[in-house]
Amino acid sequence: MKICVLNCSPKNEQSITLQAVLLLQKWFQEKLNADEFGIVPAFSGTVTEKIEDAVKNADLIIMSGAVFHFDVHSSMGKLLDVLSDDHYDLIKDKPITFISTSGMVGDTLAHNRFETWAKRNGLRYINSLSLESSEILSPVGREELFCWFRYIKATAGYYNSASLPQAKTRGRVVLLDTCEKGIDKIDSAIKAAKQRFEASGFDTDVITLRDKVIHQCTGCQSCFSNRICIYNDDWEKTFEDLYLDTDMIVYFGELHYSTLGNCYKTFLERHASLGRSGIEDEVIKSYFFIPDKKTEREDITGFKIQCEAFDGLNCSYLSDVWEIENNDKIPEMCDKMTIAYNSDIMPQNGFLKEGIRHGFSKIAASVKNRCPGDYSYFKGIGCYDTLLPNPNVRWLDNAEDARKDREARLMPYKMTLLHLEGLPTITERRKNKSVSVIERQKAAARGDEPSEELMRMPQMYLKNSSVLIGQMK
Repeated sequence: MKICVLNCSPKNEQSITLQAVLLLQKWFQEKLNADEFGIVPAFSGTVTEKIEDAVKNADLIIMSGAVFHFDVHSSMGKLLDVLSDDHYDLIKDKPITFISTSGMVGDTLAHNRFETWAKRNGLRYINSLSLESSEILSPVGREELFCWFRYIKATAGYYNSASLPQAKTRGRVVLLDTCEKGIDKIDSAIKAAKQRFEASGFDTDVITLRDKVIHQCTGCQSCFSNRICIYNDDWEKTFEDLYLDTDMIVYFGELHYSTLGNCYKTFLERHASLGRSGIEDEVIKSYFFIPDKKTEREDITGFKIQCEAFDGLNCSYLSDVWEIENNDKIPEMCDKMTIAYNSDIMPQNGFLKEGIRHGFSKIAASVKNRCPGDYSYFKGIGCYDTLLPNPNVRWLDNAEDARKDREARLMPYKMTLLHLEGLPTITERRKNKSVSVIERQKAAARGDEPSEELMRMPQMYLKNSSVLIGQMK
């Protein structure tokens, strides 16, 4: 596969993002002998002959660049405009993605802009990646980088072949109908998605929320301490049916004021009984929607950011947020999820997650005696660790000092690249997927860890696992 990397960073060779690209080149070109990389400087905002030739011959385009002021750098923005205005025929139908290494809230806006640009100009956009720069030095960060690149390569190959991907192991998909009432267009889309996933080898189930008896949350906060809701209705069973032994979830609904409507919101609000820590399971998700009569374009943008915020909070990989115009796009969206599943894609670690988690961790700290499960969770992932001041940070007041400082900060990445041996180790995905999320959260509220007996417990016993846990104690 011929890969064209357009290095759009104004730092050129001193770009930290470029070091991530060089890691990919070393893994896939030198160790796996799989790809032909061409890394082309593209920070001037103009399309040179070298860029034009590289893009023309590429099977996959990767834009590598910095995020400035919550957006792509101005030089990259200029390059995007020139490509779409003057070279539309050159880029049309090309698979394309974007990688940055800020891993902050602003990256969400930059990557959303890039996705919008790609889709509106006829390119085949593939889910981009934002990594925190320090994560590249860690085993988890390198694994995420490796799996993401394996995914975009496989997706680019899929666009070239258009063949049905087969699931590497038999997994489970749940299609969740969130509509307040039956809608023919949604029913048809669900049927098309079910057929496509089953053709790829998945067990596929449909859950219809409007058929469930789920009371609205009253905000009584009784669940804060013990994770037990005051209501005894269909919520707990519906939640377990949705998540237990599930690998992928597709949400279908009608967009109503930037959300999927009250039926879904009622179900979602009851998640408060699980605590502020989210759902610690690695699930791949997509949201397929139709707009209602009052929907405007900004509602769709707001909904996408809302999905990113919610799925960034827990361990989910957000595959797509897509408007259903007809069923033509359904197979492609389902296939992208299958490819993500086959690629061991990891939950996104950048974007909105850290900011939201730290916000919730402050709440948990302020009421830690009432919410011990939340507090212990956030403490376990290091939210209350105090970062020591970096003694190497010094005053910079001229261009030469700034250049030396960039070189010093690049040194760890170059040393990692130089001494890295072998490929990243791929960890087991969803090791707890057959264990009740609800029971794990109740155990966390008590300060307990689920026992080995519970972890091995067959699914049929999990429906009454609260009783069994009491007996084991």
